[in-house]
Amino acid sequence: MNFEEYLNEEVTLFGIAENSMYGAIVMCGPRSLVYIDGLDEWSGADEYKTVEVSGTLVAEGDDADLYTEDGAVKHGVGRRYILKDSTWELLN
Repeated sequence: MNFEEYLNEEVTLFGIAENSMYGAIVMCGPRSLVYIDGLDEWSGADEYKTVEVSGTLVAEGDDADLYTEDGAVKHGVGRRYILKDSTWELLN
């Protein structure tokens, strides 16, 4: 999914609830993840469940943030997509 097409719009996403070291995410497909603003982690019962999440899609950071001046890869998340003011529902 090309998230760039939907920036600053209300969206509804379907995916798998997962936790990352940077917070709760929804995996919408391979390498297609969105962070849930204000949610540090999904509860143990909710993690790995299918969810429907709605909110305003925004982006922060840049993939250029991943590299040092000499081209080495830095530790970080680069460009990331975030759902603000989100609500969610477990589907299974």
